[in-house]
Amino acid sequence: MSNKPSLLAGAWERCYTGSMIIFWEQGNKMSEQKGALLRQLYMPAVLCTALWGSAAPCIKKGYELFEIAADASFSQLLFAGWRFALAGVLVLVAAKLKGHRILPVRSEWKPILWISLFQSMLQYVCYYIGLSATTGTKGSVLSGTQTFFALIFAHLFLQNDKLNRQKALGCICGFAGVLVLGLGGLNGFNLAGDGLVLLSAASAGAGALVSRIFTPGRDPMLLTGWQLLLGGLLLGGIGAAGGGWLGAVTLPGVLLLGYMIVLSAAAFTIWTALLGKFPVGKVTVFGFLIPVFGAVFSALVLGENIFTLRNLAALMLVSGGIAVANYVREAKSGTEQA
Repeated sequence: MSNKPSLLAGAWERCYTGSMIIFWEQGNKMSEQKGALLRQLYMPAVLCTALWGSAAPCIKKGYELFEIAADASFSQLLFAGWRFALAGVLVLVAAKLKGHRILPVRSEWKPILWISLFQSMLQYVCYYIGLSATTGTKGSVLSGTQTFFALIFAHLFLQNDKLNRQKALGCICGFAGVLVLGLGGLNGFNLAGDGLVLLSAASAGAGALVSRIFTPGRDPMLLTGWQLLLGGLLLGGIGAAGGGWLGAVTLPGVLLLGYMIVLSAAAFTIWTALLGKFPVGKVTVFGFLIPVFGAVFSALVLGENIFTLRNLAALMLVSGGIAVANYVREAKSGTEQA
């Protein structure tokens, strides 16, 4: 009888020790999984959004360094042409190094031209000209509305991707941010600048729809490399034909242009790799950071004042709308995979 308590105590101790070992192993496994997600998803996704967010202030800084006037539209298009043509070449080089085929077959030229029409040609004609007449912060916030245009176009033209309440809420938040800008935030709303940037966002949204139609079953790196190259050549050709020129070619200007070329190629390559490894919603939800980084870099690079009530309200509404819309996609994606 006297041995029973000691036996029970020993059994309890072994049980407790075993369960603590299990909990410790599970805790280690969860920590390793979180560490892997941090390295493989969170950090690369945030890097991509930071690169894309820096684009608007870099374009405006480029106008300053290359001495391109606000009304010199053809020079602005020439500047854009150099960036995107060389970015396209860089994407194709990266694709080749990764073992991808880089020469399109006959059936791929139609998708390349359609995607290039919306995502490179129309979008950036409007964006580069419009950005010269607005601030970098407004350009970043307004450009973020392309997510909402993409959702609306998908609802109108795709049978299997209709708006639901949460997507609609995201769109309402996003366009409420535009309305805040129009009511006086960031020096008001003007059609020559803000209107063209908003039109470029609509073109990007249409481009996302066209890309969804044509990309399945095809190599996205090949399509993007060629659509950037062709779009850049057309933009540069229009700029040169219209008498555009880069007023001053200096080392800082060349370095900035080089950075913009690399950011386009690197961000796309990393983003494509993330989409191939993780569910779409887990990646695209990070898109809400692009306007945030755009505003921060505009303050740092251009010295713009973003810390006003209307500026911050517009930024929060657009970024919040992007997060809400993509959270829905993440949930949907997870359901489909389950």
